[in-house]
Amino acid sequence: MSNDYIYWTFSAAAQSISAFVAFLLTGYALVHTLMEAAREKDDSLEEIHLSLLSNYHERLTRLAWLTGAAIIFSLLVVYFNRSNATISNWLILFVGIVDLAAIIQGLAFVVPIVDPNKYRKAAEKVLEQTQPEPGHSQQVAPAAEFFDAFLDLERQVRNYLKQKGLYIPSRGSPRMSYSFRQMIDAIFQNEKIDHQFYEDLLEINRYRNLVFHGHVDKADLTMVQKVRAAVARIEHLE
Repeated sequence: MSNDYIYWTFSAAAQSISAFVAFLLTGYALVHTLMEAAREKDDSLEEIHLSLLSNYHERLTRLAWLTGAAIIFSLLVVYFNRSNATISNWLILFVGIVDLAAIIQGLAFVVPIVDPNKYRKAAEKVLEQTQPEPGHSQQVAPAAEFFDAFLDLERQVRNYLKQKGLYIPSRGSPRMSYSFRQMIDAIFQNEKIDHQFYEDLLEINRYRNLVFHGHVDKADLTMVQKVRAAVARIEHLE
């Protein structure tokens, strides 16, 4: 019986997988551009964006190695396929599984990228990673309590900048348009706070972004207390 079907099957598999992955990478490049644009418009996505990129890079690395192996193995089957020498069925099965795995891995890579809830899921994952180790209890408070405290902190910071004249209204608007990150950067760059307090404010901002985009209803009580302590410090800045 002719072995031509083996030749055509695996030569087509190598070409199809190459085209499939190229299509995925083109789609990923477009999504990455859209994510960058969203991050530039909303700096609260910074931590989530970095988490997503790290996850995508890890998965893309695995996909690249698997795809490369699938193409090479398929081409080896085509090369060693002879009409007078039958390729081992075990080898055909193994390469077929690798090819199938590459396709499945590609689909598993692209589905989370187009998921409209990817920011929420990424925020939830990062929050889970910040939970205390097993055996250490964590006191929680309603997320609304944390946001009330954060809004108070944001108000105090904004008022302080207005009093010190450390901002320029955008396009003549009387309302300050700085984000919280920009406001604390302005305070730090003008040497109104020390580096440790600046890092504390950055941590509070990062946590706020994760809680907000993660749509969680509970917040770490320690962070609520840290926000309130920060409000007190801002109130006593000279």
